[in-house]
Amino acid sequence: MSIFSVSSGSGNNFYNMFFNTSGSGNNNAAAGIFSGGSTAIGDLSLIKSGAYKKLLNAYYDVQKPEKGRTSSSSSTTASKFINGVEDSTGKLQSAKNDASSLSDALKKLSNRSLYMNKRDEKGNLVKGEKGEAVYDTEAIGKAVKEFVESYNSFIDSTGNLNSTKMLSKTLDVIKTTSKNAGLLADIGIRIGSDNKLKLDEDKLKEAKVSTINSLFTGSGSYGSNISAKANESFRIASSSSYAGTRASSYTYSGAYSTLGTTNVLSKYM
Repeated sequence: MSIFSVSSGSGNNFYNMFFNTSGSGNNNAAAGIFSGGSTAIGDLSLIKSGAYKKLLNAYYDVQKPEKGRTSSSSSTTASKFINGVEDSTGKLQSAKNDASSLSDALKKLSNRSLYMNKRDEKGNLVKGEKGEAVYDTEAIGKAVKEFVESYNSFIDSTGNLNSTKMLSKTLDVIKTTSKNAGLLADIGIRIGSDNKLKLDEDKLKEAKVSTINSLFTGSGSYGSNISAKANESFRIASSSSYAGTRASSYTYSGAYSTLGTTNVLSKYM
């Protein structure tokens, strides 16, 4: 029987196998090669058009080049892209850490036990020469100093970001501090022209404990408002830092998935 036999019968000849499109399934080799978009010919057309190359370039341009590899134009692009992400992530990480430190410092100052009268070993209240209450001013002073340092670090790190959300929170912190400038001055804290705080430790030692207490403890206090902004900043920086490190890649099924904040495919298509 010739491979081109078209005689009647079962139709099981090579001609029908390759070119016959009759029947319910069209399950012949020609259908597999020449029909539809998900075929060998379809894939070949994508390769010839350069679509596959564009996809591959998009994928490998966001992968970090291996050490010692000679940079081509595409690897240079990849290096710039990756380094940009790392720099941004590093700044966000610093802001996140400083927001956390500021929150921790305010937690210490908001603890009411910090402002309790000193007691002796027998549990009796310690009194001064004039019968006044005695406080652990050393611990209070240390907590205030820690707050000032963490506040200034927060202003520095968040001020270096381009994130409008983070800058907005920083501005809220500065405004809230400005509104409380009078009470802060009473305990030795002055606001500088750079919006950072300056501490006069001698004046802090003379400050009333009740003033420090009212500034940093209780709902609606200066301390609670700044703490809320620090926690919000921490969440924003954490989210942005995580998103910045998610690169685009292929999924297990072969689909292209963009996990980052920028669709890098757009510049190739």
